[in-house]
Amino acid sequence: MLAPQTRYPFARPAALGALLLALSLTSCSKVPLVGGKPAIVVQLTALPKANSCGKDAGNSMTFRVLQVTDASALSGTTLTQLWDHEDKLLGPAFLKKDDGVIDPGKKQEYHFEKDPKTKVVMFVGSFCKPQGTCWYYVSKSSKIKLTVDEYCVRTGK
Repeated sequence: MLAPQTRYPFARPAALGALLLALSLTSCSKVPLVGGKPAIVVQLTALPKANSCGKDAGNSMTFRVLQVTDASALSGTTLTQLWDHEDKLLGPAFLKKDDGVIDPGKKQEYHFEKDPKTKVVMFVGSFCKPQGTCWYYVSKSSKIKLTVDEYCVRTGK
C-alpha cells in the first residue's frame, strides 16, 4: 500500500492550486465592509490651512457624505441651500447622509455603511467661505480620495 501523499499524487497540488485561486479571487475583489455590509470609504487629507476662512490658520471642518440615486438636483445649488435640507432638495433621490469632521493638517480615512440603492456618492464640505462649486465632490465610486484646502475639496493623490 502506498503512503497517503504518494497514493494520490495529483490531489495535493490540485487542492493547493484551488486554494491559491480562491485566495487571489477574494483579495482582488475585496469590498470594504462596515459591520459586515458594503462600505463607502473616504480618504481625506486636510492641508494646514484647510477651511481657514481667509485667515492664517486652518479650522476643523464638518463634512457630509450623501448617498443618492441621482445627483442632478445639486446643479446650481449653494452650500446654504443644501446643508440641512438634503432630503427636500434631493427629493426621492436622497437615500442617506453621514457626518464627519476633519482637522487641518490631518490625514484620515472614514468608513460609512453603503445603502444598496446608492448609485452616486456626494462629499459635501461645510466650508466657512466656499468658492464656486468646489465645496462638493460627486463620485460613482465607493472609494473616494480627497484633499481639503482653504476653500475647496479636490481629488487627492
